[in-house]
Amino acid sequence: MMDFFFDWLNVIRQIIQDNIWLAPLFGVILPFIEAIIPSFPLTVIVAFNLSVFSVAYGALNGTILTIILSTLGSFLGMFLIFIIIRLTVANYFAKKVKENKFGRIFLNVVEGKNVVVVLMLMSNPFLPSSILNYALSLTKVKVSKYIMLTISSRLIIIMFLVFLGSMFDIQTHPLNVLWMMLVYFALLGGWILYLWINRNNDKSVFKDSEK
Repeated sequence: MMDFFFDWLNVIRQIIQDNIWLAPLFGVILPFIEAIIPSFPLTVIVAFNLSVFSVAYGALNGTILTIILSTLGSFLGMFLIFIIIRLTVANYFAKKVKENKFGRIFLNVVEGKNVVVVLMLMSNPFLPSSILNYALSLTKVKVSKYIMLTISSRLIIIMFLVFLGSMFDIQTHPLNVLWMMLVYFALLGGWILYLWINRNNDKSVFKDSEK
């Protein structure tokens, strides 16, 4: 599957080199597809967009275009799936989720007033965005709140991948992605530890309250 994916990117790169006006279109389409298909890595897609746009429009303009177009494409893909699931099977599967303790915790967090925890979860670049989006589609979260959370989280993730990826030069040295992941998970681990220490708080995300 991944061999096909990378071969596909090489074909797209060649098409863009021959037709540079198609670069912005593919800049939106690729993250759009990633939001729908869980097996496509956003890290690789953002790196691809950044390399293409940097060559075509320069480092600064290429970085800006990568952030804007990748965010737009990722959001549109996630929103399309969100609407389809909500209008079809959401009610049926939501009942199944509520039967599970951790499912109830997730629903309580998403449908509650504390958006910080949800935003942190959605802003994790190493979690498949499509899976999180399927889960969000089963909740009763308002569409306006969903749009705000999705756009914000997509922007955070893509900026993280662009700037931290550039810092570790993962396009030239792909193995440096391990250092990038180490830095990220160290920060994430500290945040989770903080939440666990404060788990007895009434507003803690570890509380399992029935609605």
